Amino acid sequence: MDIIPNFKTDDFVLYNGDNLDVMISFPDNYVDMIFADPPYNLSNEGLLVMQEKW
Repeated sequence: MDIIPNFKTDDFVLYNGDNLDVMISFPDNYVDMIFADPPYNLSNEGLLVMQEKW
């Protein structure tokens, strides 16, 4: 299976997909950083909801 990057520059490549599917296609020592955005509803279109302290 060929993994196609979503975005690529000279020194940066961004992939979108299942971590295990993407990572298995890389050679050893290829990855410097992994950014994961799990669905924890932490980013809700820029709306920040703060709870008041009573």
